[in-house]
This record gives sequence, structure tokens and C-alpha cells, in this order.
Amino acid sequence: MENRRKRSRFIESNEVLIRTSLNKYQGTGIKGWTYDLSTGGTRILTKKAYPVGTRVRIRIELVRTRQVVAVDGEVTWLKVKEGQELFEIGVTFRDLTSHTILTLIKHLY
Repeated sequence: MENRRKRSRFIESNEVLIRTSLNKYQGTGIKGWTYDLSTGGTRILTKKAYPVGTRVRIRIELVRTRQVVAVDGEVTWLKVKEGQELFEIGVTFRDLTSHTILTLIKHLY
């Protein structure tokens, strides 16, 4: 199978908080955890299903470097974790600032 990713993914668990444009990116949000992370996107495990195309704002607590980044993204795929009440969502980051990219690079590399 061909790997279509442009950036390397790093497997690591970071706590995330997901908000959508439906609540204007405000409110308590839904908690989740990254399964893998790159400068272009992430795979998140969460208890809520988000349809493909949903615009999200994600707050990621980077455990290793103890930094927090907030990124906008779009859900590009969704999988149900069989036998569990969890979902996997693939999120592609959108409109990253140079500061956010640098923070992710320093954390990942």
C-alpha cells in the first residue's frame, strides 16, 4: 500500500480538547487523545463521532515539551473502534501560523 502522507507521523498520546464551528469554537469541548501527530495533521481517539468535513479547533497539550498549541483543522476520515465506545478521526491541519509550525517541529524532532 502506498503511503500518501507528505509528513512523518509520530506515535504519541497527547490530551486534546476539540471544539467545532457549531458552538463558535467556544464552550467546554470534547476531550480526546492523539494517537499520532505530524506538522500536517493528527489521528485522534475520542468518544464523539465527527462527520467528515467538520471544521474543528483543537487544543493539544504536548506532553514531552509541556507546551500547548491550538490548531484549526478539518476531519478527513472517521472510523469506529469496534467493541469500544471510541472513534478515531483523522484531522488535517489548516491555516497554521509559523509559530505553531515551529512549536510542532521542536516538539516532534
